[in-house]
Amino acid sequence: AMSRVAAFLRLLAQSRISLLGAVLVTTAVLGDVMVILGETLVFESNPYIGLVTWVAFPAVAVLGLVMIPIGAVLTARKRGARNLRDGVEVLRVRDHRSVIQVVLGLTMMNLVLFSLVGYRSFGIMHSRQFCGEVCHQPMHAEYNLAQHSPHSELDCVECHVGSGIGPFIKSKLDGTRQLIGVITGDYSRPIPTPLHNLRPASEVCEVCHYPSNVQGDRIRVTQDFASDEGNTRTYTVLNLRVGAGEAPGREAHGIHWHTSKQHVIRYHATDPRRENIVRVELEREDGTTRVWTRDGAEDVDPAALDEHSMREMDCVDCHNRPTHVYLPPDVALDDLLARGAIDPEIPWIRRLSEELVTREYSSNEEAFAGIDTLASIYEERFPEHWEANREKLPAVADELKALFERYVHPEMNIRWNTYPSLIGHPTSATSACFRCHDGLMRDGLGETIVSDCETCHFILADKEKNPLVLRMLEDR
Repeated sequence: AMSRVAAFLRLLAQSRISLLGAVLVTTAVLGDVMVILGETLVFESNPYIGLVTWVAFPAVAVLGLVMIPIGAVLTARKRGARNLRDGVEVLRVRDHRSVIQVVLGLTMMNLVLFSLVGYRSFGIMHSRQFCGEVCHQPMHAEYNLAQHSPHSELDCVECHVGSGIGPFIKSKLDGTRQLIGVITGDYSRPIPTPLHNLRPASEVCEVCHYPSNVQGDRIRVTQDFASDEGNTRTYTVLNLRVGAGEAPGREAHGIHWHTSKQHVIRYHATDPRRENIVRVELEREDGTTRVWTRDGAEDVDPAALDEHSMREMDCVDCHNRPTHVYLPPDVALDDLLARGAIDPEIPWIRRLSEELVTREYSSNEEAFAGIDTLASIYEERFPEHWEANREKLPAVADELKALFERYVHPEMNIRWNTYPSLIGHPTSATSACFRCHDGLMRDGLGETIVSDCETCHFILADKEKNPLVLRMLEDR
């Protein structure tokens, strides 16, 4: 055995490239072993360690393995070898069988090793922690929100990549370009949405959310707090006509009519955010088509529209923030007050809280310093309420800082309402459902897209302090 190894070492010594390759392989393997032992016995694992252990070191080892035969071949050719037999002779590898045996043995060991490494690296690069923490600054905001979303148990790749080797390779090619952007700092701040290369909802959402199971109406109760002295609480109760996109034996109806398999809806937006929609097409099962256009867009030729501007409607055209949910400041504050995280009995706290969290800050540190002035501002403005509430204010400041840190990221230029939800009524940031349902788009007969409120919901109570319907629901 020693003679075989000696013959292999003599081969390596004749080529600087082969020798360097052997050094890289040895260094990578020893380094990997040390890191794995350290991760097991000394320090806690994290995505960066996984990146080094299962991606960086194996890549270096593979490079070294490739360099060994390349170096031997180049040296043999340089010395005049014309074939394998000549190469053995000019390299003076007398016991060439021993060398071949060593090479085959090492190759088999490496195949086993790299099979395990490949499997482990696949898992590392598909983890939520890898996506959110390795690309810390660009994706930190999305990663942070995903931890508090209804989809917090899913890995990013389940929606953004998909299963199979094809999507994996494509995502890694895209990831290489994105990695270069992270290293050089050349990436968008904020990251533009919607993502135009997002996989179809039929391959993502409908794996779990079957259209045929979305049926009936839903009661929704929201709490609002006024910016007055008593933070007046009111309730809005809606009967949402959720309906069904696809129900056996039933005609599609309600809000989820939009995604029914009984027809296809396409729309043309003139901007990347898909906010300015100027043309809507409805294609029925029988092949007939109905088209609505906005004034000035009647002559748009559908054949001239590219694949990104003419889009077939699916779930994410309304549910555009199913996981990375950025609440607007009024909704986020009302939620804290409704849950009691901020005591609604503190006079004027709703108004002062919104004032502090919506100021323009250049960094989290500046924001935290500004929010920490809550107590002093409160004492100055509302001295008559100071003594009774002074001990409650530090906890309020902590909640406001946590709120700001979750939804606002100055380093990425993410402010309040940068990423609005497209569900519901218009806001200062989006027209939401009224991108189409604004009563201004007409078909060839002059009829508009329906904009009747009761198409989507019945209002059972509208900002009432003590609505009768809520008491009736509680008594059931």
